[in-house]
Amino acid sequence: MTSKKNGTKIVLALLTALVTARLWSPASTAHAQSNTQGQVLVLLADDDTQQLARVQDFVREHGGRNIHVFPQQAVVAWVSPSTIQGLEDLPGVAGVFTEAVEPSAVHGYDPNARRFVGVWNSLVAPEAPLDPGLVTDESHQEDGELEAHDDAFVAPDLPATGDIGARGPSIASSIPVTPGYYQTSEFMAGSVAVGIVLVESDGSVDPSTENWTADEKQQVFDEIVAALNWWAELEPQANLSFVYDDHFSDPLPTSVEPISRPYADQKYWIADAMDALGYDAEPYFTRVRDYTNDLRTTYGTDWAFTMFVIDSSRDYDNRFSDGYFAYAYLGGPFMVMTYGNNGYGPNNMDAVAAHEIGHIFLALDQYASAGQPCDRRSGYLYVENQNSVSGDCASDVDSIMRGGIGPYRYPAIDEYAAGQIGWRDSDGDGILDPLDTGLPVTISAVSVEGSSIVVSGTTEIIPYPSLRPRSITINTLTGVQYRFDGGEWRDALANDGTFDGTAESFSFADTLSSGWHTLEIAGVDSAGNVSDVYATRTIAVMDPIDGGLNTELREQHLDDRDVSNNEMVTISGVAYHLERGIIADVQYRVDGSSWQSVPAQDGAFDSAYEPFTLQIDSLEPGTHLIEARAIDGDGQVEVNCAAQEVTVARRTSTMFLPVVLGGV
Repeated sequence: MTSKKNGTKIVLALLTALVTARLWSPASTAHAQSNTQGQVLVLLADDDTQQLARVQDFVREHGGRNIHVFPQQAVVAWVSPSTIQGLEDLPGVAGVFTEAVEPSAVHGYDPNARRFVGVWNSLVAPEAPLDPGLVTDESHQEDGELEAHDDAFVAPDLPATGDIGARGPSIASSIPVTPGYYQTSEFMAGSVAVGIVLVESDGSVDPSTENWTADEKQQVFDEIVAALNWWAELEPQANLSFVYDDHFSDPLPTSVEPISRPYADQKYWIADAMDALGYDAEPYFTRVRDYTNDLRTTYGTDWAFTMFVIDSSRDYDNRFSDGYFAYAYLGGPFMVMTYGNNGYGPNNMDAVAAHEIGHIFLALDQYASAGQPCDRRSGYLYVENQNSVSGDCASDVDSIMRGGIGPYRYPAIDEYAAGQIGWRDSDGDGILDPLDTGLPVTISAVSVEGSSIVVSGTTEIIPYPSLRPRSITINTLTGVQYRFDGGEWRDALANDGTFDGTAESFSFADTLSSGWHTLEIAGVDSAGNVSDVYATRTIAVMDPIDGGLNTELREQHLDDRDVSNNEMVTISGVAYHLERGIIADVQYRVDGSSWQSVPAQDGAFDSAYEPFTLQIDSLEPGTHLIEARAIDGDGQVEVNCAAQEVTVARRTSTMFLPVVLGGV
């Protein structure tokens, strides 16, 4: 642990050094982020939105990754050790931790900071989970058999047909390619806002039998963050990050006691909770969708969903009255868990949450009692459920979507569930398919004035195609690059000042030498995609003296030569006329000597484009200037001729002499 003093001195016990060694080992994650990166907690002294944004920017700028963001005071990130000092020096940073934190070390901090330290400790030094068989009755002994029915539902408010991007009718051509109102979790990649909502009965309708304690609320927070951290570590290519909206530290009121009712009565307590947040639309599903979409807007994330957790600490079976205990709506907008989850117990809530989060991102159930067939398809990539226990499926491996504790502890996910949440890379380019977008570029105009050239155009992101109601992308354009004649790439300018949308216009200005030039332009997006087909244009730049008459010599690489062998130096070139005149002759000279004609490659100089080859006898060792010029059919002789320096070095010979050793 390293720290920065800010009013309160932070001290850690030496025994936590052992935790540091484990945390900074690549083996401490399901898929190591980097051989040189580890997780850190960055804690601010006070709630400060701007300072927290600076911390996140610093992490990104130095090659790190923000995993968990706790507005507005803390970040858990993957960074390199060399980054830590810079983080400590940022304004407002109270501490940067790489190991578990003794509670006494943050005694002077506010309760929010202590909650963040608590969840951090649960990540780096988790307590061993209890076996679900130890906390439930004898009928619940096998992993995966705690479920009695399918726990993945289809949201009842989804439009039956047409656009799912926004409420009300829309014109297809005007539909944006970004996720819409009903598309809050189409595939598991990018940034996600997570609303954690606990409800507390007030006794006004049902007797209040459950009351959240401070320790229970902290445990819910710990377990949920652990579940999301599990997903973030499982597939680094997804680049997952999470920001949390806190309605667990101060649970929202409801007039009913949720655990005493069937799950369908969620319409009462969810409506109450959302009403307390100022959402009063009908039906209650719309309230949750409005809240979830507002989360996405508020935190600027790609996706969002809501997690409701119901207190069941005094309930004998930790289930609703009809037997349900944990369920989610495919594609969101929310999921529900009870505190004890039918015998899994609070200490295994992370495993239950991880399974339900899979549903949020459109993964199907695979355990037997769910009864899901092998050929049922789901997800943005419309992948079959071929690891289901129900039927003669193509796959039979452990997976988080089969339920139970084991697949979470390993960890394990099968290729079909992974495909349903969008984790598939068909072309092996390191970019997941839903992020593997097209970037066509259109050249709108090219203006040439003398040697100056001005180019304008447009580019856009074409989403990876989906059989879902609408193909979308979470990528944004990050730049447009151009080059001439296969040279170095240069940056174009966004006409609105910044490349940050899914469609952008651009322009750039440059200067070119006279002659023919090939322009190539490519778009670049936030997922690392580059246009697979460049926009191209051939551009003619007239010489101010010679007009369209031009000669080019190709660059040559010459080996060392032994001039005594009378070898030839060969250089290729081309003469052409941009105004379609005839090339009548090509001449060359060496080191300012007299001009000599070059034989035409095709036997005669009689067209506007004439390749040629120079063959020069035995140049002396040293550097020589080769020049070439063209003469057109009107007798115009090129003034600004082509020139190239050629260096010839004498080959070094090695002579071996016999050595005679005399005897004594």
